[in-house]
This record gives sequence, structure tokens and C-alpha cells, in this order.
Amino acid sequence: MQISVRESNIYFRKSTWPIDEQGRSLKTNFLALDWTGFFGSGAGEGERVQCPSSNTTFIWTRQQNRIHEIDFIISHGADGSIPFDHLHLNKDKQQYTMAFIMESEVHSGTGDGWARFNFKMTYNLDDSYPEPATYFDMNPYLIDLLAPPIIPFENKEKQADVVWIISNCHAHNGREGFVGRLMQEIKVDSYGSCLNNRHGYGARMVDNFDAYKKYKFVIAIENSNCLDYVTEKLVLAVRSGSIPIVAGFNGRPDYRRYLPEHSYINIFDYASIKDLVNDLKRIGNNKTLYESYLWYKKHDKDISKLRELSLTEKLKHFADVIGSNATMITDGIAGKERSENKVCKLNRFVRQTPWQDIAAHKKTARADSSIACLRGQYMLTHFDSPHTNNSKPHRP
Repeated sequence: MQISVRESNIYFRKSTWPIDEQGRSLKTNFLALDWTGFFGSGAGEGERVQCPSSNTTFIWTRQQNRIHEIDFIISHGADGSIPFDHLHLNKDKQQYTMAFIMESEVHSGTGDGWARFNFKMTYNLDDSYPEPATYFDMNPYLIDLLAPPIIPFENKEKQADVVWIISNCHAHNGREGFVGRLMQEIKVDSYGSCLNNRHGYGARMVDNFDAYKKYKFVIAIENSNCLDYVTEKLVLAVRSGSIPIVAGFNGRPDYRRYLPEHSYINIFDYASIKDLVNDLKRIGNNKTLYESYLWYKKHDKDISKLRELSLTEKLKHFADVIGSNATMITDGIAGKERSENKVCKLNRFVRQTPWQDIAAHKKTARADSSIACLRGQYMLTHFDSPHTNNSKPHRP
């Protein structure tokens, strides 16, 4: 809804937006306007949210006629109806806009509209400002990584080594076509609506996890291959304690940013589906080899005590296990995702960063799918095309 604003009838006290000498906010309670109404019942009118990392709070509102009071306008996607010209960012008043999205560039808006916002928060670890907004809650994710497998190797499903549960049967990258070819070479139990061949699990999330933990390998391939586009599919696969089968090529995405190295099977590491299947069978039939992919679960950490630690402390213990130079630590999700409410991230940032620096930050467009993602059906054409590099993955 477009609104009309009359500034002449509004008077502001300077104390309403207090800042320190450097221009950092001194506020402890912020007002966030949910412009697009995306947050649903989770963001009821007047709901107050605590932000422990900055010892602040914020209140949600959907009343667009309160625009002169707000600190943040939050938009799901780059909504162009926001009256940017009526917002202020100066020493007397600091009002910020933030656009966020969790869908891939294939299935959501891109372009120059994103460059109008002070803050851009997506799953892209490098393109987001000030921080990304991902599918990962690092507190349980680190515990899931370090916890022992729920079901040991010898008690895994005997009829099939691989499981797949998906409801979107028309993925941009052609994953269902790939899995169909995989099924011709190895037994894959598919409980979802795509290529279904077994019943017992169908609902998302909880049922998926219950099925995943029984199998040696979990197909955790996204519907699009885009920069840093990694979702709950990987989170659930990791929680299950089984080995994820993923698809990342040319950094779209780079799974080293989300997992310890040698802990997953990347289909693009193989010159053919036959080569991939041969390796899955070899690994699945050898307990020692299989458990070598779970090497990071073998440590002397007390999981029950780790659960009680702060995220910072958990990260230190995790780095002890996988190495402080691991990509996941130095340039990945472990170093970039703070795992708190998106607006709480903004509260913390504006209290740490002068408004002048935020105003001077170069705003950028969101790259479209032709740049950020592999082309459509790439998963199939990759294996159909002759490869000049036929190197095989490292075999321990």
C-alpha cells in the first residue's frame, strides 16, 4: 500500500534517536515495521522481541501510518512501494530499510530494486549486508555435526543405501531427472511424491529426519544450484548422522563452506553417474571407509556440556575438531552466521556502527539467476557432455 506522508505536522525530539559521538545508536528499544506482512502470526502487532546479543528489544508493527516513528522497515523482497524519500538518515534521526529473501534467484526477485535498501540479507554469505540470513541455526547445527550417528553402520537400512524425499518434481536444475538415472544404477528409496517407490514417510521435516537416519546416504540436493543456496535439506541430513549427497559446481554452491571436508558426496566430483554409483557402493559396503566420512564425530568432547555453551564457545570447540583453517570456519557458515533474529542483527549492528558508515556503504543490486546460478537442467547436461577433466575424487 502506497502512503502519503506530511512531514510538516511531525515534530521530533532529538532524544528519540540518541547517538554517541561516533554516530552509533544508543537506543535500547527499536520499532520495526513489517512492510510486506510476511512474518504472519510470528510477528503480531505490538509483539516485543528480546535481543540478548545487544541487550536490546524491538517491537513489531504493521501500521504503515507509523512510518515517522520506525527505526527499521523490513521487506520480504525488494518491495518498491516503500516511500524511501520520506525516511531520514542523519544525526537527528536514523531510519533504515532492510530487504531479505530466503528463496533462490531462480524463484525470487532480483535486480536494481535491492540497491535502494540500506541492508540486504539473503542466504548469500558474501553479498549480504551486514550479515546473511540463512537456514542455519548454528547452535544446534554444530551439535548435530559433533554428535555421534543416531543409528550405527551395521543397523542401517538393508534394502537400500540411499534415501530421497522431495515434493517439488520440477526443479530448475533437473534433480529429479538425475535421481531417475541414479535409480537405474543403484537402489534408492523415494518416499516423496517424486519418483515414489516406497511408502511410510511423506510429510516434510520431522518425517524426513526419521527416514534419513536409517539410511547410509541422504540425497540433499537443492532445487537450484546458486551461490550459497543451501537449505534445511542439508540441515536435516546432518542431523540424521548419515552422509549427505549434494550437488555443487563452480561454487554454486560450495559445500566446503557448510560442512567439514571429506564429509559428503558431491555428484559433480564424478565424470559419470556410473562412477558415482561405483563409489557409493564401495563406501556403503565398507564400514571403515563409510565411517571415514564421519571423522569429525570422533572426538573427546562432551556433547551434553557443549549444548549448554554459548555459540562462541561452541565454535571454539568445533574448530578444535575440524581445524581452525577449515573453509567452514574461515570463509563459511560457522564464521558468518550469528544465528539470531534478523532484526536483532540490525539492532546490534547499528549500535556498533556509526550511521555515517552505513549511509556511505555502497548499495548493490541482487544478481539475477544467469549470474548467481547454474543454468536450468544443468544436472543432466553435465553428465551428458564430454568432460576434459576426468579426475576422480580422492579415495582414502
